Amino acid sequence: MSEHTAVIDRWLTLTQHDLIDNVRPVVRNSPTSPLWATVGAHPVLAARVRGILSILQAQMAEHRDSAMWKVWIAQARRAMLSGATTISPAKQPEQAQPRPAPAPSVSPRRPPTARPVFARPVFLAAGQSPTR
Repeated sequence: MSEHTAVIDRWLTLTQHDLIDNVRPVVRNSPTSPLWATVGAHPVLAARVRGILSILQAQMAEHRDSAMWKVWIAQARRAMLSGATTISPAKQPEQAQPRPAPAPSVSPRRPPTARPVFARPVFLAAGQSPTR
């Protein structure tokens, strides 16, 4: 775990281009590494790495191995999310009591109102007469 914290400390000091160069081999070689869980637990670095993963996905869109890159990036993202939840677990929601079904309300129905019937307008040209 100390090697992961050393990597995190090093990644926090890198520029974006250098971070891309450091994240790319980790994504390709070990997308399910425990390192991703540690990265996911650090909120600032997790945000930066999520951006880097999006950049990598865009860069590799035209690559011949783009399908594999998508899989590796998805695995890394999933590992980051699971790391964020396992290291800092959220409170469990309380068990909710099932609510009884509401009593059906009987509302008086209005009888359907008849629609008013309108005569269709007839457009006549000059010199024509209605033929009804």
